[in-house]
Amino acid sequence: MQYAQLRAFHAVAEHGGFSRAAQALSLTQPAVSDHVRRLESDFGVKLFERAPRGVELTELGRRLYAVTRQMVGCERDARRLLESAGALESGELALVADAPDLAIKLVGAFRRRFPGVVVKLGIANATECMRRVLSSEVDAAITAAHQVHSRLQTRVLREEPLVAVVPADSPAAKKRRMTYEELVREPMIFREAHSVTQQLLEAELVRKGLQVQPVLYVDGREALQTAIAQGVGAGVIAGAEFGESRRIRAIALVDCQVRMVESLTRLADSSSNLLDALFATSLD
Repeated sequence: MQYAQLRAFHAVAEHGGFSRAAQALSLTQPAVSDHVRRLESDFGVKLFERAPRGVELTELGRRLYAVTRQMVGCERDARRLLESAGALESGELALVADAPDLAIKLVGAFRRRFPGVVVKLGIANATECMRRVLSSEVDAAITAAHQVHSRLQTRVLREEPLVAVVPADSPAAKKRRMTYEELVREPMIFREAHSVTQQLLEAELVRKGLQVQPVLYVDGREALQTAIAQGVGAGVIAGAEFGESRRIRAIALVDCQVRMVESLTRLADSSSNLLDALFATSLD
């Protein structure tokens, strides 16, 4: 039994005759007749009776017609699903980010264009973000992780210098800018070792020949800013990551020579209309 035979049978039953079925299927009448004849012959059954105004279904034909109605309905639903996904009217994207602010901004801009698409966003450190992309656990990542892998395709979303962050009630908060030498005179709070921010800061301290004994290590940007707000010490973040607060101040580092580069990354060989649209989404 071939699918074309069932489609031909359904069209004849639907339209009440072979000529009208042929028109509906864009086939010749002999081709439709041959499909139905082969279907009947293969199973040794009779599906139609000849009538003055066309054909009538046998009892078995009526039962088969009930089945093919469901078949055609499923075909129609499948076509609509695929067409809507191709037109970006629906679908799902799984993303991961090492910080929520830029990721939420990108997702918001994307969904304003494609409101029918559902986005799932997870938060993890930069190393974990890259592992999930490379293992195909997510469709893409928004991260500051350094990306040199040949399997990856990347679009830079934002580049920002590092800034110092100090308690709002500290003497350092009165400065409009400072050097690394001035910064490390404050009690220093460091991020976790796999933090891209921390790695950039340590590279800058090495470049300046400065040695620092931090008073606190924290895991995550939010914990860093909370500790600074509590007056524990000072720290460093990327300029765009600073959240307005009455309890902390961001101060430009005049001798900063590095940039936090945040990128949207996916597997280079991945093929998806949704991902292509996400990569084309403007943040302006």
